[in-house]
Amino acid sequence: MDKKSKVLFWIFGILLVASIGITFYKYIVKKDYIIMAHISCDPQTESCFYASCEGADCPAQIDYYKIINKKAYNIELCDPAVEDCNPLVCKEGEKDCEIISCSADTLSEGEECSTSSVTENRY
Repeated sequence: MDKKSKVLFWIFGILLVASIGITFYKYIVKKDYIIMAHISCDPQTESCFYASCEGADCPAQIDYYKIINKKAYNIELCDPAVEDCNPLVCKEGEKDCEIISCSADTLSEGEECSTSSVTENRY
């Protein structure tokens, strides 16, 4: 292997290791990514999502929910199997936190809205 090939090989190796290190730091150490989760919703007062189904596949009780998008580093560590965890909410002034209620624009396949009103909160 000539000298230019070795230099190119080392540069490529250093860039690869740096890329892996930066990605590890961002996602594992800083937890800088968005978590999307379902949170409870009251269909009497809010426009809620629920899964549409027909026949024997339908559960006895319909689960109404809203969607929250929140940065992982703002979510407390808690094991729901062991302890009582605080619900996911957007705190006042929290950046990159969004609660999405059901509307025609936010529906996915297999979902329906509990009411026709539209409410979207962005903090």
